[in-house]
Amino acid sequence: MDIRWINNLPTDPDEFLHFRKKHLKIPLNKAFKLYFITLKIEALSDSPIYKFLERVPLHVKFDEIEKRKFLMTLSVFSLRQLIEEHLDLRLVKNLYLFLSKKLPKEFFKDCAPKHSILSSQDIIIDILSEEEKLRLPAYLKVKHLFLTFSLSGTCEEIINILPLLELYTLIKSSQEYKVFTSLSISEYLIFATKVKRKEKLKELREKIDIIIENLKVYFPDCFGEI
Repeated sequence: MDIRWINNLPTDPDEFLHFRKKHLKIPLNKAFKLYFITLKIEALSDSPIYKFLERVPLHVKFDEIEKRKFLMTLSVFSLRQLIEEHLDLRLVKNLYLFLSKKLPKEFFKDCAPKHSILSSQDIIIDILSEEEKLRLPAYLKVKHLFLTFSLSGTCEEIINILPLLELYTLIKSSQEYKVFTSLSISEYLIFATKVKRKEKLKELREKIDIIIENLKVYFPDCFGEI
């Protein structure tokens, strides 16, 4: 069994779509789980934030960084879920109206609302660039900076690894199975701990540790915070 950190995954959404088609070779709907967006949100009132947090789905990272200023990271997969299931919320309406102008139309295929919606003037949204994410304090970076990994192996090996993952894409290629997953730095370390506890996954332990050592080189500040 093998695990690799895909550290050349493009951060530009259009380049990501091209990379997905040429290199990852996975269906578009499965690739939605691998592209993450980090947003800075400013709310002039508490109500839209409280209403959103009452229903916030899994796999969405949300932190208050200043009074009524927030950081949110989510995958395109989760964004689509929000649009499909929670478009009555003011924050979700603003998310859609803002991101539909910034991201490729393919990201909204079959989930875009069929009726016009109005934005709320008390919610301001902006996208963080990759450079801005790298400048985040370590305690935020470990939660909001997502990395993509691929795992390959036999059917039995992959069955043993799937219970340790939450958001992933599974494909069968030639004679093996392959899983793609995106994890924050903190999630990867939790995943690594779980792998080391499973005797059936012992051959992954060394490869898991090699990736951790690489992460320490790229993100040294994060490992003093975890």
